[in-house]
Amino acid sequence: YISCVVGCPYQGKIEPKAVAQVAKKMYTMGCYEISLGDTIGVGTPGSIKAMLEAVMKEIPVEKIAVHCHDTYGQALANILTAVQV
Repeated sequence: YISCVVGCPYQGKIEPKAVAQVAKKMYTMGCYEISLGDTIGVGTPGSIKAMLEAVMKEIPVEKIAVHCHDTYGQALANILTAVQV
């Protein structure tokens, strides 16, 4: 599980490349599935898409899961985006 994949309460915006690097390290260490969490619910379809595109360059798509919180009412739109990427 990688938390705060698009936004962090301490660091602000998270760059997609940073998430992709952590996901790649976890995958090479043997993690069979990596869940990408919009833990504080600040994601938008655009930020989710950019993050997933970066991660998919590093690990197989079938090894990725998403977990979206609905803090600002964007969870369903973000999940739909994740399925369509």
